[in-house]
Amino acid sequence: MDHIIKNRWLQSNGRPYLKAEILNHTTHPEGLDVDRIRFIKAGNIKPDPSVGHIISVLNGRGEVIVPGDQNRVLYIRTGVHLYLPPGQVHILNLEDGSELIKVSGASAEQASGDKLILRDEEFIYAAATGSQSFRWVLTPQYLSRRIFLHNDRILLSKSGHPVSWFRTTMFDVAGLPTNEDGDSVFKMSYNSRTEFNVCYDVQGKANVRFAHHPYQSKQQAWDPWQPIDSDSTYHLFESEDGPQAEWIADDNGKKQCFRNKHEVSIVDGHVTLFCLFDPAPTGVERHRPGEYSDYEPLANLLGTKLFEEHQKQIAKYDQMIDQLSLAKAENQLDQHKTDYLWEIYQQGLKAQHELESKLIDTLVNEGGGRQQVVAPWTQNPELSSISAPQAAAAI
Repeated sequence: MDHIIKNRWLQSNGRPYLKAEILNHTTHPEGLDVDRIRFIKAGNIKPDPSVGHIISVLNGRGEVIVPGDQNRVLYIRTGVHLYLPPGQVHILNLEDGSELIKVSGASAEQASGDKLILRDEEFIYAAATGSQSFRWVLTPQYLSRRIFLHNDRILLSKSGHPVSWFRTTMFDVAGLPTNEDGDSVFKMSYNSRTEFNVCYDVQGKANVRFAHHPYQSKQQAWDPWQPIDSDSTYHLFESEDGPQAEWIADDNGKKQCFRNKHEVSIVDGHVTLFCLFDPAPTGVERHRPGEYSDYEPLANLLGTKLFEEHQKQIAKYDQMIDQLSLAKAENQLDQHKTDYLWEIYQQGLKAQHELESKLIDTLVNEGGGRQQVVAPWTQNPELSSISAPQAAAAI
């Protein structure tokens, strides 16, 4: 199995779009089908109603026709994400030039949710308290928009795990800690999950490399650096039960799995991608610059008081996101601007702005200049004077 997958755009049967088939449920460990769809003229697509789907709008706009309810219409655009349950024929009408990414289960049993979910990044951004961003997580290394998490009822992998769906931007590596070769890089080792990364907006020079087994704390052997562009997917496919997994016992005799160690280099640009984790992460981010880090293993979180408190806090923001996103998609958002959901949105918006300010202040105080890389991806208007004149996070 190849770590790097290149898009092959094909058109069939006179359809109004090109499709690149990226992953297939029969060969990849998550057991899901993944496609990118690019409309070369206005038209529609009808996702298979026998299975569940995640659909994200990369570019453009259109509408979703929902069966029943007198053919309810939901207006969608860039930054809108859908979960479509099995059992209903949804029709997506898209404008010329629109582009989608679609992740589909292989059977109805891989759909854990039976209700349509629509999430707009305008409201995902505002899921924050004074101490934590729940879904729009800005760090010194990347911006993670956590569209669907472990608690969301969407798709299951073929192993029965809830999967997650993120839109992530990794920033330029300038100022990050170096690897053994003396290069600033992102360091990751997903020992507790697989992940595929569908890159669609790559600026500058971006490369990824994968570690050889056995893993070493020093003098690690690596594959050669491989370039990634806007038509690339890089796949961390080493599964827990696969032949590549490396099991090592600690001092107490407990075995730990080591897999999916990799580095990413981005110079003079950024990489924006959609990524799916199996199993889905939850809780807070724990990636740390300079470490080969992972998301917290689920076994360390599920059933703990920390996880229960996290679920209580995120619940009201998820209600806000889902209801206001649907209202906006139905052109009925004005009806909510005096109710409690709008108050939650405004509170979360203020908290997110404050968290961004604190991060930039921390980076300024560190003196490494990293704030110049991160600030363009903030949404706090007070930080605009720091932001360089380059693409900011799109909402």
